[in-house]
Amino acid sequence: MKPLFVVLLAFAVLLAACKKKDDHHAGHTVKDGEHRCANCGMATDLYPEWEQKVISEDKGTMYFDGARCMFKILLDSLTTPQKIEKILVKDYYTQEYIDGTKAFYVIGSDVLGPMGRELIPFATEEAAQQFSTEHQGEKIVLFNEVDMDLIVRLIGKMKMK
Repeated sequence: MKPLFVVLLAFAVLLAACKKKDDHHAGHTVKDGEHRCANCGMATDLYPEWEQKVISEDKGTMYFDGARCMFKILLDSLTTPQKIEKILVKDYYTQEYIDGTKAFYVIGSDVLGPMGRELIPFATEEAAQQFSTEHQGEKIVLFNEVDMDLIVRLIGKMKMK
């Protein structure tokens, strides 16, 4: 009787381990082929228009639910990939992936991303300026101008309920 109990217990543990995990946002269940943000864990398919990605030799493709989460990983020396091949962000207007290192990012606008205040990417300075004017953008920054102080400031502006 005892060996049967051990087998059943092992089977129950195995089943529990194989069960898909529920995302902490709106009870979403992540399915095969979907991606989670490498920073916060949110399923990126919940907000596909905000999905960004970093492709690296050492960590493969890392997905993010916004540029802010992406920069948080890239700026942290403990989590950033060592051999980055591409940084791809979605242009807010066209929804096309563009080179994140050449994008223009609007900060401080009235448009919020899935996790609150965001860096909103654009392929051209003109598009970023248009968006900034229409949505009360605070500033347009380039990739190499983003630092952890800016990220912390954006996080700090989030309004918690």
